[in-house]
Amino acid sequence: MPENHEQYKDTIRNIRILVAGLMVALVIGVVGLGMGMRTIHDQVRDKDIQLHSMAEEIGQLKEENYYLYQHIVENRGIVHETLAGFEEAFLGTIANDQEKQEALRNQFAQVKRSLMDTLSEKEQSLHELQQKNNALVQEASIPNQPDEIVTVLILGEHDLLTDTIIIAAINPENKTISLVSIPRDLYVNGRKINSVYAAYGIEKIKHDLGMVTGLTFDHYVVFNMEAFKQTIDILDGIDIYVRETIRDPYFPTANNGYREYVVEEGSHHMTGEEALMYARSRKTTSDFDRSKRQQQIVQALRVKIKLLNILDDIDKAIDLYGVVKQYVQTDIDVFEALHYLSRYQNYAIESGNVISTDNVLYASRAINGQYILLPKSGNYGDIQRSISTLIKK
Repeated sequence: MPENHEQYKDTIRNIRILVAGLMVALVIGVVGLGMGMRTIHDQVRDKDIQLHSMAEEIGQLKEENYYLYQHIVENRGIVHETLAGFEEAFLGTIANDQEKQEALRNQFAQVKRSLMDTLSEKEQSLHELQQKNNALVQEASIPNQPDEIVTVLILGEHDLLTDTIIIAAINPENKTISLVSIPRDLYVNGRKINSVYAAYGIEKIKHDLGMVTGLTFDHYVVFNMEAFKQTIDILDGIDIYVRETIRDPYFPTANNGYREYVVEEGSHHMTGEEALMYARSRKTTSDFDRSKRQQQIVQALRVKIKLLNILDDIDKAIDLYGVVKQYVQTDIDVFEALHYLSRYQNYAIESGNVISTDNVLYASRAINGQYILLPKSGNYGDIQRSISTLIKK
């Protein structure tokens, strides 16, 4: 009997040691994650106070909180499975002693409660952090789109990135179509905005741009370079006035090389290929200048469609429909497109509007050294107010 009693005591001691080890490992893991997040938070704050408030607090912290939540959920399952395994194994060693089994079950029940309480506290902390993130986003959201204004999100896609981001806001009251470009390097929720479409799809980039701009997008159009070139060629080219000579020795070629691109100041009739080069060149100018040129091309396309009276040219209309069908993604059906062409063809286009470092943005660096753009005010309010003014004028 004394020998059995000693074995029972040894068993209980081993159980306590194993359970204590499990608790320590779990707490260290959870606390370690929290400390890691805190370290990143402090580093970003010390480096750039506005980068902290925008990219870290709203973006990266939000993503890390989600990871922490997944970790907690996984640990909750692991705790249940591990303790159940321990309980079954140790109860088997004293299968003939009901009193000892009951005592052992009580021990495990107490440990389980303690561990679950710890996890519940972590989940509550996570919930509070998520509420803070949501509050920041809500604070930055300023509704500024009157019901009568129709907004179309235009995305130019190349190599999975949407480096062209243009918002077309149609204002029936003023009979204007305002074009506003969002720079590809704008940092939103821990990543550049031009990478969101490739990573998450159209609904996610609509959501993120809606959060930034305060707009709700009625429609979207995503086109690639082939759609761009073929559309212009079907229209027999477009007329562009180049405001300043461009000399770009680093224009990218199809084989990952470079060639020189030169276009002189003055009037030019451009083919699809020439217009594409004009829209893409940026090494000797800037991404903001390129955005203005892209809007120039949109305006030239609209003028050419109107001059050709495309609705009466069946052959060209069919060719354009074929390009759209093959190379363009949109939620505008053919009948809506015809309706828009007819209704808005005489509206004045307000172009040259670019959200940039000349107004509400400033250049910075992400933690990995990547060039990014952030709001000067630390939130999206100024961007939303600027866009609201542009689309209502």
